[in-house]
Amino acid sequence: MHEALAHRGPDDCACFADGEAGLAFQRLAIVDLRGGRQPMTSPDGRFTLVFNGEIYNHRTLRPALEARGWKFRTASDAETLLAALALDGPAALPRLNGMFALALWDARERRLLLARDPLGIKPLYVASNGPALRFASELRALLAGAKGLVLDKASVLDYLTFGYVHGPGTIAEGIEKFPPGHWLTADASGIGKPVRYWSVPAGADKELGEREATARLRELLEAAVRDQLMGDVPAGVFLSGGLDSSLVTALMARFSAGPVKTFSIGFDGVESVDETRYAEAVSRHLGTSHQTIKVPAGVLDDLPSMAEALDEPVADAAILPTLYLARQARKRVKFVLTGEGGDEVFGGYGRHKAAYVTETLEKLPAWLRPHALPLARRTGSGAYFRALPLAGPGAWADAEAAPYRRAALEALGLPGGSGASYPWLAPYLPLRGLNGMLAFDLQTSMADQLLMKVDKTAMRASLEARVPLLDLRLVEFMFSLSSSHKVRRFRGKYLLRKAVSDLLPREILTRRKHGFVLRCADWIRDPANDLCGDALTGGTLPGTGLFRGEALGKGLAALRSGAREANPVFYFRLLVLALWLESAAEARRRTAAKITRM
Repeated sequence: MHEALAHRGPDDCACFADGEAGLAFQRLAIVDLRGGRQPMTSPDGRFTLVFNGEIYNHRTLRPALEARGWKFRTASDAETLLAALALDGPAALPRLNGMFALALWDARERRLLLARDPLGIKPLYVASNGPALRFASELRALLAGAKGLVLDKASVLDYLTFGYVHGPGTIAEGIEKFPPGHWLTADASGIGKPVRYWSVPAGADKELGEREATARLRELLEAAVRDQLMGDVPAGVFLSGGLDSSLVTALMARFSAGPVKTFSIGFDGVESVDETRYAEAVSRHLGTSHQTIKVPAGVLDDLPSMAEALDEPVADAAILPTLYLARQARKRVKFVLTGEGGDEVFGGYGRHKAAYVTETLEKLPAWLRPHALPLARRTGSGAYFRALPLAGPGAWADAEAAPYRRAALEALGLPGGSGASYPWLAPYLPLRGLNGMLAFDLQTSMADQLLMKVDKTAMRASLEARVPLLDLRLVEFMFSLSSSHKVRRFRGKYLLRKAVSDLLPREILTRRKHGFVLRCADWIRDPANDLCGDALTGGTLPGTGLFRGEALGKGLAALRSGAREANPVFYFRLLVLALWLESAAEARRRTAAKITRM
């Protein structure tokens, strides 16, 4: 299990054992390079900590801990966390501002504490078998310590429907994602249930004027970027040329002694998805030390390397160029800031604009709504507006997923009505309005897809990725504001644009959102694509016992013959799953060989 995580921390490794408890840690040394070794044990020998991540406010927490008698031996955030947990236990967790997955062993009480940061920025997987509890930062580590991989049928259905698996499920039976914003304890009496210590704020509770809200947001943005530059090693930023990464770069430039190191990705011969000209414009404007990494036109043929890097299947082709970007950035820096979270916190997606319109329509008198709805559909654009009005985020998700669900049921040989409900969706059904949609996105696709993509690709390259736009203070502030501060006149991120209007060129401030995508449809349809054909019609998927091999073959043939009902996105999901299964099997073979040699 320890060795399976070597890429996450190549600088140091150590293990700790105490009877029934064992902890192992792979360190990527960023803060207090000499003193921050883990596992870290308290001076009295009672508590031992391992944690992955960063506590950005650890310096401000120290004076109160020192006043209570803790004598610090290092300058690391790990020791601040150890002290806080040793003195206050889980009650210390709400005071932390950072990204973390942690385990604390109490040798006196023979009790283990597990916890994960509020937004799920850092991953944590758990598996329990009777009284035994195993946990790790990656699914692959738990699979390395298991007898084999058994696919979870409900999670496979979820993956094929949405392109990723919603928590707490994972693709592997018997292994779960530990929920963000929770903690649990385990001791001789058993394994406790996860206890929530943080929730997404319920919604607007104050109405600030635009000037005051803009000024406060600017303060919080500056504080988030400044705090997340904490470290004793070189730092950089992933700069796409979009609003979010550009504003992070601009603020980083204000707090950096020299030129900021920026990295962007370009695509040879694929201008429709190449944004390097915008990234380079921002670099010139801010005077950064910029590097553009060019991805070859045939990048999709390298999908097996993406499957190997992925800890769990996620059908997002952007993972591949992100992996290229991380590998190249790691040659110059040890951690990067990114713009992830901007859309989910500030309202940047089409569905957020539509949710705001729905919220507005629901406030109108009943007699006026039928007249206002056609106007909203004409004024807005895209499928989200054509679908108005849908009751809440659950209805939006169901509407988007319907065609993939039908295809998944057919591929798995399940009846049409089987698994029609989504168990993970239940907590979000009461949500309404824009804040409800933002809360839904923050806790589903943000936590289980986007953050996983960033963490796993960066850490595969031994590079730490930080997300200042998901600073807890920013999130809580934006959820305290009304919807009009986020969407106005069918434009998303209204207040964010106002808050940084003096930092960036106008063309960046007014750009429409441009997804970081690769065009997969033609590649999937190409009959000469042996990788796709072999993976989907070979024995990997049928060999799981879940798939109907005949249905997969017919579906791929229909897709390549141009049948309109055959969806290339669905077949891309199948392909990623097949490649991931092959990669996971190879990883288990390598592990078994190493154990044999030992």
